[in-house]
Amino acid sequence: MSWEKTVPLADIEQKPRVFKRQSRQIALFRVGDEYFAIDNRCPHEGYPLAEGTVDDACVLTCNWHNWKFRLRDGECVLGGDHVRAYDVRSDDGYLWVNLSDPPLEVIESRILEGLRAAFDDRDFGRICREIARLRFNNLNPRVAVRKAIEWSYDRFEFGMTHAFAATADWLAQSERFKDDGERQLICLGEAVDHIAFDALRHRVYPYGKPAGDYSDAELLFAIESQQTAHAESLVQRAIQQGDDWSSIEGPLTAAALEHYNDFGHSLIYVYKTRQVIELLGADIMPELAQCLTRSIAHATREDLIPEFSAYESAIRDFPPLAHDSNSHLESPFPASLREAFTWVTENADRHSAQSLYDALLTALAQNMLHFDTSFGSAYDRPVSQNVGWLNFTHGITFANAVRNLCAHHPNLWPAGLLQMACFVGRNRQFIDTEFDEHEWFSDNRVALFEEAHEIILDHGLRDPIFSAHLLKTTVAVEEELSGASETCQRYLLAGLNRFLHSPIKQKHTRRLARQAIELVGRDFR
Repeated sequence: MSWEKTVPLADIEQKPRVFKRQSRQIALFRVGDEYFAIDNRCPHEGYPLAEGTVDDACVLTCNWHNWKFRLRDGECVLGGDHVRAYDVRSDDGYLWVNLSDPPLEVIESRILEGLRAAFDDRDFGRICREIARLRFNNLNPRVAVRKAIEWSYDRFEFGMTHAFAATADWLAQSERFKDDGERQLICLGEAVDHIAFDALRHRVYPYGKPAGDYSDAELLFAIESQQTAHAESLVQRAIQQGDDWSSIEGPLTAAALEHYNDFGHSLIYVYKTRQVIELLGADIMPELAQCLTRSIAHATREDLIPEFSAYESAIRDFPPLAHDSNSHLESPFPASLREAFTWVTENADRHSAQSLYDALLTALAQNMLHFDTSFGSAYDRPVSQNVGWLNFTHGITFANAVRNLCAHHPNLWPAGLLQMACFVGRNRQFIDTEFDEHEWFSDNRVALFEEAHEIILDHGLRDPIFSAHLLKTTVAVEEELSGASETCQRYLLAGLNRFLHSPIKQKHTRRLARQAIELVGRDFR
């Protein structure tokens, strides 16, 4: 034990004292015949607890914001974070304090207990403080993200949300800034905060128990027939028998591309799941795989909507892809979904998947650059025109997932390309063809990405879904540049530039009120 002599007992008779040892400040109190020692800095904002008020029950109140702490153990009984309490003894007329640190496992357990409380309240300030405590105690701060996933994966009734997808990018960014404590903390804190936001107030929705004999075909059948519990049980069985992520990524990718699932979310989630597993380790796979399977089984199948009726025949009649890799295609700028499908299928037997992909990605970037932002702020248009920036950024992040997953599963290129065409065609009606694009072209990509990451790290956006799309789109553009044609690169950078510098309307109060009146009122006219 490391016992330190502090101050004479007589000095604490009338008022508390502060004992300092290097960077540590310890407040010393006497209540009746008992002595206490706790950290002097209030964990809320750092005000001195020695200047607080102590009652007869040995509860200390910080007078700045009324947080209350038990002197005996440092527990916060009103407020948030706990403080550390120290063992004390009196000897030779002095108060002695034991400054020995608890074992690391005890420190980590206490920090994670605090993190769980912050997570359940979605208290971003405390989330950041607890992650900072992990780092300053030489513990792995990424354990905070791992715990957030463990605490939430069974609280999503319909499976995976953007929170886990964005976690992949926040984790990757935290690695980029691993030598910069502030930026790394922002990235990890944002990941935990988004997960907390999506899980907040949700009850547990249990997953199916391992059952049946696993096979890729059976999993695909269960998802296609929307037998969610059965699909979950099969994935559980695969995990139980020791299958790793690479064993189930193929069928999950196929299931995600079987339909134009939920505006492309399913495929994006498959790709981001792989990345989270790579960054956090294989032992997080069970939680993520179950949550992902649930989301794919529940996904809206947009190719069944009349608007996308041409998709079924396009995928059925898709010709074999050519094998050349150097051909160049002009980007399609179709007037309709049907024209987009036709363009892909007519070029498939003469051009490689990569050539088609580059042209479609260029078209998606052009669409994003030319987005008519009046749709994002309008309140007097029909529901079918409820369109905003995220409708356009999703085309880029979906394409990013297509390239990465179809490279591993090349038989899925036709579906991936046609679904990229879905994004190209559906967004075409919401662009401004007269828009002057030239002011957004940038020759200094290094400066653009530096600015992008500064915007992301201090975005100021209320709901994490919007900051997640800032990050996801930036990361997707960064990943796609290396293999893209010069024209594609130019439009990706310009589209990102405009997106980063455009306001995002986060709440459509008047639009939603007006559309509610219009819909409900139809039954009363």
